[in-house]
Amino acid sequence: MIKNKKISKLTIKFVTLVLITLISCGLLFGFLFQIRYRVFHFVIDNTDIIQSTQDAVDDLQRKITTKKISKKDRKKILNEMKEYKYLTMQLYDDTGSSFANYLSPLEKNVYIQTSSLSLMLYFPDFEFYTLKFYDGEYNLTVYPYQGVWFMELYLTLIIILCCIIFILVVMRFINKKIRFVYMIEDEMKLMESGDYTHPIIYRGKDELNDLAKQLNELRVILKRNIQREKEAKEANHDLVTAMSHDLRTPLTSLLGYLDILDMKIYKNESERDSYIKKSKLKAEQIKEMSDRLFMHFMIYAQDEDVTLTNMTSNQFNAMIEEFGLELIDMGFEIDLQIDEHQYQILSDTSLWQRILDNLVSNIRKYAQGIVQIHLYKKNQNVILEVKNTIKEKSNEESSKIGLKSVKKMVFDMNGNVKIIEENNEFCIIIEIPEILI
Repeated sequence: MIKNKKISKLTIKFVTLVLITLISCGLLFGFLFQIRYRVFHFVIDNTDIIQSTQDAVDDLQRKITTKKISKKDRKKILNEMKEYKYLTMQLYDDTGSSFANYLSPLEKNVYIQTSSLSLMLYFPDFEFYTLKFYDGEYNLTVYPYQGVWFMELYLTLIIILCCIIFILVVMRFINKKIRFVYMIEDEMKLMESGDYTHPIIYRGKDELNDLAKQLNELRVILKRNIQREKEAKEANHDLVTAMSHDLRTPLTSLLGYLDILDMKIYKNESERDSYIKKSKLKAEQIKEMSDRLFMHFMIYAQDEDVTLTNMTSNQFNAMIEEFGLELIDMGFEIDLQIDEHQYQILSDTSLWQRILDNLVSNIRKYAQGIVQIHLYKKNQNVILEVKNTIKEKSNEESSKIGLKSVKKMVFDMNGNVKIIEENNEFCIIIEIPEILI
């Protein structure tokens, strides 16, 4: 059993183009063929044909007179007529009875006859004359076929013209598709070389359009993956640099305090307790740094399975309110503004919790004064904006690992992060696209 295969859009488009072009060329041929006599009389003056015919008849009359041919001598008359290949002659008496007829060899080219086509290429205007013999007169009708050669040439030219138009239109269509295929090959080479800045533009509604869309999507995905890989490498480098710097100071201090305790270089129990407390504080700093290292590993060293689900505005608002309450518990003054518009976003609740935890940790370490938290909707995006004043003196240096983790997690939810740090103020803006219902 043969299964019916779906005809491609490109094939339908090509067949339609061929049919339309064939019909158009056929109509053009019919029009040019219909005006053939106008073109003929435009190129060749009809008076020249009449004069040429008159000269031939005068020459025939002169031969008949010179050779004293009788009007009854049909054979000699036909022999003389045969000298004028481009003329068809009919000789008849006053009663209309035909005496001698000579058909021009060119007359056979007047009709184009095939199994499906019948065309009369040329029909000349005839003229009446009188031939005088020594024993009487005959009437002569002459059909000049000098124009047959022109009509044959004209017919050949219009056929060639229509064929050329048909071939040019079809080849232009094919060439356009071939050029697009070559463009796709060039784009693939550019993508292999690492250039992803040339999107494919194709204005069509066929399989090539689908292919262009898929390649553009592939280009975006590859660019995104390369950007992720680049960010991961930069994060690893920053991590090594930051950790080597951050760990050196507390480790040196911790070792110094432990040496003092080990060698009992302290004056009293109170001073010993102070060194023990300082040692514990440095150990806590080292632990926090190791936690950040673990967080970095969780974010960049593996591909997490992110499950995005619908989150309503009420659910998200509740998370942001909880975020604000946590900051209040830490002693910060909060300016919380939440837009009342209803919306839905695709999110992962666990990722949002980790994002907010990172923001809390960042604010606790480096912020002072009022923390502004604004949640609103703009241009089909849900925007969370957190702004605070940077602490003038901080006991901890920022390695920016937490913010990079936030960027990565927001990116996994198809969002964007913008960080602005100017005039001693820090602002992070998180945009998540709204689900259009």
